[in-house]
Amino acid sequence: MPKNKVAVRINGAEYVLTGDESEAYLFSIANYIDKKIKETLSNNPKHSNSSAAVLAALTVADELFKIKKEIENIKKTINEPEEKLSKIKAEYDELYNAYAAMAREYEEYKSSQEGITEDINALKTQYEELYSSYLLRNEEFDNLEKENAYLKEQNDIIQSELEKSREEIANLKDELLENQIELVRVKKELKDLQNRKRNI
Repeated sequence: MPKNKVAVRINGAEYVLTGDESEAYLFSIANYIDKKIKETLSNNPKHSNSSAAVLAALTVADELFKIKKEIENIKKTINEPEEKLSKIKAEYDELYNAYAAMAREYEEYKSSQEGITEDINALKTQYEELYSSYLLRNEEFDNLEKENAYLKEQNDIIQSELEKSREEIANLKDELLENQIELVRVKKELKDLQNRKRNI
């Protein structure tokens, strides 16, 4: 698939951007960088174009690092309910097995020991308590399953945003490299100009 190529203007200078993304996307990142450089120059007109470009690149890098940190924090909060769900499920399974074993024991005891009413009543009470606990855990398990499904949806959204951020990072790295090259060129021109002035 051929790459898209667009001519953009950043802080008065023309650049040609190429990439697999749409032309609209390439224009949008160029406009974003242009806006950042102009904001830097507006806040401090004493900055040169090259220093403004570097400061704008630092601002973009700062935003990028903060977004990455926020995504990492969101990932951590997503993992916590999954761990909790796994623990609750293990407790639920253990409780269910205990309940099933107690139910079998209760039925066997009831069949063989119908004459021992007090023991049966005590066992029945224990059985009912376990059943109530089982119902409560079952409800918690259902709620956690719903919460886990929601969090998985959120995770998919975050993964999509993360992929988009990675693409933006790649583009910004390319832009930063171009800015660094431009900075070197401008510094060289400035040095040449200073040398000419000294020679005059």
